[in-house]
Amino acid sequence: MASSSVQHLIHGEEEKKNKGMKRSRSQLTPDHPAAPDVSLAKRRKIQSSTTVPLTHWMVVRNTFCSRLLRLVGEFLCRRCRLLTGLRPTVPPFWIQNVDVALTVLGGQEQPFICSGTVAFLFMVLRDTVSADVASVEELRAVLLSCLYVSYAYIGHEISYPALPFIMKTDRQTFWKRTLDITKRMSRKMLQINISPHVFAKVMSDLKKNSDH
Repeated sequence: MASSSVQHLIHGEEEKKNKGMKRSRSQLTPDHPAAPDVSLAKRRKIQSSTTVPLTHWMVVRNTFCSRLLRLVGEFLCRRCRLLTGLRPTVPPFWIQNVDVALTVLGGQEQPFICSGTVAFLFMVLRDTVSADVASVEELRAVLLSCLYVSYAYIGHEISYPALPFIMKTDRQTFWKRTLDITKRMSRKMLQINISPHVFAKVMSDLKKNSDH
């Protein structure tokens, strides 16, 4: 499991759910507070001229995980044009089922799915799912492979049981596919973790229904 900025988002969203919008002292107070005799107008001028570095948390703070999951479903419906019966609500159902199953089976202590991890998964899906997918079962198998790579790369746990990600007829193909994804996308997965700007671009593409 890699230590990453996106991983911190998982913990951050979990804390937000349980404790509200709790922030650390460093997020609430500046490093060098203004002196008491500085006027309000002058402080505002100083603040407006200061460039605040972009962070992963700033990118996701006003997003809703359920909406992003729906957008992932819509993306897959557009990409897999041969699957005329596929609905945008189906892929999110597959994703959430795995997350619940892992919790029930004891494979994780807290949910994995949040806004940050959905954006990461979208990036992997966009580079992996072919427009030539011929069946819903094939799409589900590919999605589960992408999901497994996402869990393994930025998840809370050191390792995850593979069973919830593998379809019965897809075991050998599953491992071959996950290895291919890891080799092919290792650079992009590293970039989205270390660069808030790359992360913001992926998030923007997802929100704007951009498939490229």
